[in-house]
Amino acid sequence: MSLSRPPAPCPRRTAQCLALALVLVPLLFGIAMACFPGGYSFSRHVVSDLGRTRLGDGSPNTLSCALFAIAMSVTGISCSLFWLTRHTFLSHPRSRRAALLCGLAMSVLMVAIGFTPLNLAAQLHDPITAATAITAALAVLALFCDPADRLERPRVKRAWLVHMSGVSAVWAALVALHHEHVLAFRPWLPLGQKLLIATFIAWMGYQATLLFKAES
Repeated sequence: MSLSRPPAPCPRRTAQCLALALVLVPLLFGIAMACFPGGYSFSRHVVSDLGRTRLGDGSPNTLSCALFAIAMSVTGISCSLFWLTRHTFLSHPRSRRAALLCGLAMSVLMVAIGFTPLNLAAQLHDPITAATAITAALAVLALFCDPADRLERPRVKRAWLVHMSGVSAVWAALVALHHEHVLAFRPWLPLGQKLLIATFIAWMGYQATLLFKAES
């Protein structure tokens, strides 16, 4: 006796959840930045600094840390819903599986980032952050590799691929140059990280508009 596949989430409801997350998460980060002891600097702090329980001088960072964890949890949950819906529009079985598995892995890792403070668990936080970036890239590539995607037009998809690849290449170059002691950490890496995050947010916003238009 074969088991039927569970129904996919409604595209419109997924889009509504994404739209809510795209408003709520930046708001939570904004409040966390406003409450950050000594003031948060876009050019001096990375986003994960918001999740520190204490700063280098010993100052407690309780509120910003809690808001960071909540924001990352909301991000992970909304992303998991997105990938559960988005992969159903792909036609190639391998692309579907890769998008779903990598997307869900990325979602779980995003939640994990929020609960591994940089000052307490750097040995876990940094590898989890790297794994999040890798699984996110693989999930997105799985969408781009399916030429029969029923949700997105190929020409627009290629334009996004070029843009996202360019931003990722810039970020990778900044990290490599810093690793070789050619480039200072500040302001380049904090600003580069935020450019990468902003690009991903913009892409998710675009995907939400596609899902709003899709038939449920």
